[in-house]
Amino acid sequence: MLIEEFERAIHEINKEGAKAFEEKRYDDIPVLTQKAKDVESFQSRIVALEDEWASLTEPKEIKDKKGKWTKQAPATPVAFHAACIQRASAYLEAIFVKQTRSSFISKDGQVALVVSVSREHDNGSQRFCWFSFHPYQAEFLGSKPSGYLLLGCASPDRVLLIPFAEFLPWSKRLNKSVREDDSWYSHIRIVTDDGGFRLKLEGRGNQVD
Repeated sequence: MLIEEFERAIHEINKEGAKAFEEKRYDDIPVLTQKAKDVESFQSRIVALEDEWASLTEPKEIKDKKGKWTKQAPATPVAFHAACIQRASAYLEAIFVKQTRSSFISKDGQVALVVSVSREHDNGSQRFCWFSFHPYQAEFLGSKPSGYLLLGCASPDRVLLIPFAEFLPWSKRLNKSVREDDSWYSHIRIVTDDGGFRLKLEGRGNQVD
């Protein structure tokens, strides 16, 4: 969650920078630019530690769609993100420009993309991937004519690319966590134990295949 907090901070700084430009507060722009660079630099150090930790993780067994179990070394978060972005670029036939670590805009400015990745969890009765989804991400995806949420499920070979227009109604039915400051985020839980994908919604037994 710490990395997501950095993402939210950078998103807010970018918004304030755009507002400063519109209001011709040009003296504020260098200050905001440096602030964004400082936050991004600190975030990069956290990501590097996350990568180092992932490199020490033992390979785990993953079940493919044919029911075959294979051992697969986990991709580091940075490599995982990069591979997911490449797949989105190929599928959407677009070149994406990085805005933050997980948000991108196509070079023509028409498509917004948010990339989130997760390892596979096992609680003994179910295997699943878990992602957080924040209001600032919804705002970003809705800021362009087309928006896509890409969820990397344990491997760059197992990704979901969901049009935001389709995901938005589902997002209103996800379980949520509220912080002490009243900010909140949604829980995206993708069940993977049958070799396919199922999105868990709020309420017992509610899901989308």
